[in-house]
Amino acid sequence: MSDILPRSRRIRILRDEVSRKIAAGEVIDRPFSIVRELLDNAIDAGARSIDVHLEAGGLGRVRVVDDGIGMGPEDLALAWRQHATSKIENEDDLLRVTSLGFRGEALSSIAVCSRLEITSAREEDASAHRLEVRGGKSTGVEPCQGRRGSIVDVSELFFNYPARKKFLRSVSAESGLCRGIFIDRAVAHPDIAFRLFSDGELKLALPTAMLVERVGAAYGQLVDARLLGLAGGESEGVSVQIVAGSPDLRRRDRRLMQGFVNGRRVSEFALLQAVEFGYAGYIPGGWYPVAFVFVRIDPGMIDFNIHPAKKEVRFRNLPQVHKTIVAALQKMLEPRTRAEESTPGSHPSFDARVAAPRDTPSTSTTFEAHRGELSLPLWHDPVPMPPVDESSIRFLGQVFGVFLIFELPDRLIMMDQHAAHERIIFDRLGERAPALQELLFPLCFDVSDDEARRLDSELASLAEMGVGMHRAGQRSFEITALSADFKALHQEKLLELLRQDGGDEWRYSFRAGAACKMAIKEGERLDPVTARDLCEKALALPVARCPHGRPIWHEISRSDLLRMVDRPVT
Repeated sequence: MSDILPRSRRIRILRDEVSRKIAAGEVIDRPFSIVRELLDNAIDAGARSIDVHLEAGGLGRVRVVDDGIGMGPEDLALAWRQHATSKIENEDDLLRVTSLGFRGEALSSIAVCSRLEITSAREEDASAHRLEVRGGKSTGVEPCQGRRGSIVDVSELFFNYPARKKFLRSVSAESGLCRGIFIDRAVAHPDIAFRLFSDGELKLALPTAMLVERVGAAYGQLVDARLLGLAGGESEGVSVQIVAGSPDLRRRDRRLMQGFVNGRRVSEFALLQAVEFGYAGYIPGGWYPVAFVFVRIDPGMIDFNIHPAKKEVRFRNLPQVHKTIVAALQKMLEPRTRAEESTPGSHPSFDARVAAPRDTPSTSTTFEAHRGELSLPLWHDPVPMPPVDESSIRFLGQVFGVFLIFELPDRLIMMDQHAAHERIIFDRLGERAPALQELLFPLCFDVSDDEARRLDSELASLAEMGVGMHRAGQRSFEITALSADFKALHQEKLLELLRQDGGDEWRYSFRAGAACKMAIKEGERLDPVTARDLCEKALALPVARCPHGRPIWHEISRSDLLRMVDRPVT
C-alpha cells in the first residue's frame, strides 16, 4: 500500500501546534469572537459591572474589565489550558448547562493565536496575580497589584496565523461587529452595567435598568423607546418576556426582531416566526415588527452543545415555546374594551399587563402619554372609535375606485373600501358557530400526501368555521356542506385556500384569505347607501386594521385642515 499511495496522502497525526490552531480557528475567527467569549466569562463570574475597551476596532487590542469573583493563582495557571473549565465536570452536566460558557475552549483558543494577559484577584486574596501567554506559551503566574475581579487583555491577534489575519476586515467593520456582540450581551443582562470604549473614548454606557429601558437605551438610535412595551407569558418549564414595539415601529427588515434563550442571543427562526404570527393583523405584509424575545427555559429542555460559538440551540418543546410567544403578543395587542379606548386621533397603545413571569414585577406600558411629544404624520393611524352617532356621518364620495370619503363633526375619514369590508367579513367568520347547509352536489378534489395529512388534522376546525368535509380516498377529499358565509366564495378560490399551508396559524390564514377573496374589490363602484353602511360597520370594528395588517382608514382633524391653509384654529 505504501508503494501505491503518494507520500502526500499518507495518514499522519497532526502536531499539537497545528491541531490547536485548527481548534482555535473554530472558536476565534475575528475580534468580535474574543469580545463574545470574554463577556460570557465575565457574566458567568457574577460581574455587576463590565467594561470593554477596543483599540483599532479590536484589531489592535481587546480588553475586558469586570468585578466578578476573580481567580486565585492556582486557577489562573490552569484557566488558559485546553478544556479547562469550572462550569461542568462530566457529560451529564452538558444536559443542564446554566452558564453562557462551558466548553473550556475560549481562553485556550485566544492564547494560541494572540498575546493573552489576565490579571485577577478574589475577595480573600492579599494581592492580585498576572498570567501572560503568547502563542500558546506561558511565562507563568506572578503577583501584582489589583482589585477583586478580572482584567483580560488580548493583543497581537493572529500574529502567528497570517492566513487568518489577511481575511480580517476594516477597522470600522470589525468595530461594528464588536459593538453588536456587546449590545447582544447587554440587552440580555439588564441587571449588569456595561460600558464600551473605543480608542479611549466612551461610546456607550448602559447602567443597570429594567428590561424595556435597557433595550431602549441600547437601540436608542433606531427606535423610540417610548413606543416599547413589555409582554410576557408562561407555560410548563418556559417563561417568556417580550420587549415589543408599537405597530408604528414596523421596519422593512428583521434586524430588530431578535431571540434570546437563557441569556444568549440565538439564531432560531421559529422564535421570529412566532413574533410575526403574534403581530398578524397589525402590521402590513412586507413589514416586520420590533420585538426582542427573551426565553427562560429549563436547561434540560434545550441543547447548546451543537456549535463551537454556541449560536444555535435545539429545543425539546419548540411548539410550546412558539405558542407561548404568540399568545403573549396577541394578548398585548388585542383591542381594549370600549370604556378604555382612547379618543379619536390618539395614538395606538398596548396594554402590557399580561402574564409576566412570577419573579418579574408586573409591568404596564402605554404609549398614549407621549402622543404630543412624537413627530407623527398628518394622517393619523386608525384606532378603534367610541360609538358614533349614525346621523353625524356624511358620505362625500368615492375616490380612485379605492377610497370612501366621510365627514364626521370634527374630522375627515378616508376609508379603504376593500380593507374595511375584508375586516368585517373576517370578524364575522370567527365570531359565531355557523350553521352548515348540505350541498346538493358534493365537491370532490384531489390533494398531495402532505396536504392530505394537514387537512386530516384540520377537519374539526374547518367544520367550526363553516366547511364540512371528509376524506373520500387516499388522496381526495369531499366538501359536503358549507355555511352561508362561504356560499359567495367561488369553489376554485375555496380549494386554493384549503390547499395553502399556513403553518401553525393555518386557521387564521384561512379566514383571512377567505375574507380577502369575498370582500369588495378595488375599482368596484358603491352606491351611497352601501358605502354609508360599510362606513358605519367599519367604524364600530374593535380592530381598525384588515387581517393582513393594513390600516382600514386614515383620518385628519378639522384643526389640522385649518392649519394646512394657515387659518386660525377655532
